[in-house]
Amino acid sequence: MKALYQKIRALNGKNYGLYKSLAEKSWDFGDFVLEFLHVQGDPFAPASRVLLKASLQKLGYTPVWGSSFERRLALSDFLLRRLSATVQERFPEKNAPVAIENPGPEMLVRNSLWVDNGDLRVCLQVRLPGEGRKIESEAAAEILTMVLPDLVSASLYNDSARAGQLEMHYSVLAERKEILEQLDGRGLCAFVPDGAVLPRASGLSEAPLKDAVPFVAPPEMAVTLEVCGREIRGMGIPRGVTVITGGAFHGKSTLLQALTRSVFPHVPGDGREGIVVDETALRVGVEDGRSVRATDLSMFVRDLPGGVSTKDFTTLSASGSTSEAANLLEAIEAGSRTFLIDEDSSAVNFLIRDIRVRKLLGDDREPLIPLTDRIREIAQAGYSFILVAGACGDYLDLADNIIIMANYKAECAKFAEPAEANATAKSASAGSANLPAPRAFADYMQPLQKSVRPASAVERQVKVKLSGDSLLQIGFLVADTSRLNTLVDKSQRLGAGFLLLNLLQNAASNADSMAGDCVSEAAGKLCENIRNVGFRNLPQGLSREMSLPREVDIACAAFRLREGR
Repeated sequence: MKALYQKIRALNGKNYGLYKSLAEKSWDFGDFVLEFLHVQGDPFAPASRVLLKASLQKLGYTPVWGSSFERRLALSDFLLRRLSATVQERFPEKNAPVAIENPGPEMLVRNSLWVDNGDLRVCLQVRLPGEGRKIESEAAAEILTMVLPDLVSASLYNDSARAGQLEMHYSVLAERKEILEQLDGRGLCAFVPDGAVLPRASGLSEAPLKDAVPFVAPPEMAVTLEVCGREIRGMGIPRGVTVITGGAFHGKSTLLQALTRSVFPHVPGDGREGIVVDETALRVGVEDGRSVRATDLSMFVRDLPGGVSTKDFTTLSASGSTSEAANLLEAIEAGSRTFLIDEDSSAVNFLIRDIRVRKLLGDDREPLIPLTDRIREIAQAGYSFILVAGACGDYLDLADNIIIMANYKAECAKFAEPAEANATAKSASAGSANLPAPRAFADYMQPLQKSVRPASAVERQVKVKLSGDSLLQIGFLVADTSRLNTLVDKSQRLGAGFLLLNLLQNAASNADSMAGDCVSEAAGKLCENIRNVGFRNLPQGLSREMSLPREVDIACAAFRLREGR
């Protein structure tokens, strides 16, 4: 610390660019080490980024907290929330001298704070002060040698008073892991425990609604799981086709949204921390105007007028039904086994086709094959659907299970046996169809490589950025991720972007090792490495605040990439 203080004081009044000399070495603060990952070029540029490293032992934590993924995630997420709260309390103003990511309710692998090989790694933004183009060494020394150590002392050391809270963080992950292991054996794709709080405080908030009706499993679908030495009762949603129905504003979409967000674990007190769903589950809906490249849509779209084949379909602006068909088929290709669908965010002609329209037009003049004609076929191939249907009654005949939501209370109903209801689907004469095979990683990604390069001759790196909150830009490629509901925040979208950049840049050099991989398998290998060691081995992996998406989300973002110039 003393050496850094002396170095900064020696820079007083000198050119602001000399701050970059601080990045030439690491600075020892006793229990932790400080490194500069990026030094801003002037006082008004994006903030500098620093890395603090400390061993768990020096911070007072036993080695057990680095012994498993669940332990590392629990400790990392817990400490990040403590540090973020401390920073915001001390610096509530905009453009504060020190800042760190403020996480949402999901517990994710984040590069802002992670446990790696017995060490805690923390990345913060620091605004280095300057007067015009001159260094203000006194203010800089205070931030780096006084404020940062104070934040570490207040937030990151082991605190016996908070030991119970940390254990609760871990217990959520430990129980989730055991429930996930039991789902498959019980033939379930999701579990919602009694007492879960599904509604949110508002459409703009992820906080639980006060005085909300707690969830209670209907007796017909209730299961009791033995988890971490205790019994947990709740609703088990079997694999197959499950329809959620009920009146407007009675909680149908609320239940589906809770399941959608629960592909990730949630913090204690969120209300959804006990909800567990197949980790490959994906929300599928309409996406007017999305790009589609070389996707086989023939299962839902016959050849188009003029003899245009849909077996290798490409468009820069898909229609509503075509986009939803592409979303479902690409989700299958990406490795998803469970699909979450809400009729309110779907194309009607993708979901259903009225019997009178069928008789009027026949199949010759209607290329679209609705999901009603294919859903049983897909379910029999081992996939599951959880579908909200308040108006599309055809799905009641096709469902294995029906959940009625009434005043946010779940009831169970049985409308018809799926085997009997198959006559509805067969009446369309849709014909049998095989699910499309996943495309090879190299075949799909290599044509995009020419667009992944710096935007100008003076730039050294390919830029990854977000336009707004959802338009992902990677070099000259863009992907609209606004309808990928399981990319839950900006940091996760950026994470998907940097991982895709890595895959694109290595598509040629690693062609042999990835020869047999599809897009999601290649993404999965990269994600597994990050789950073990964090983002430090990823090029530019510490340069921006980012969190780890699922491989299915990375693949679906890849399928949306198009040339953006």
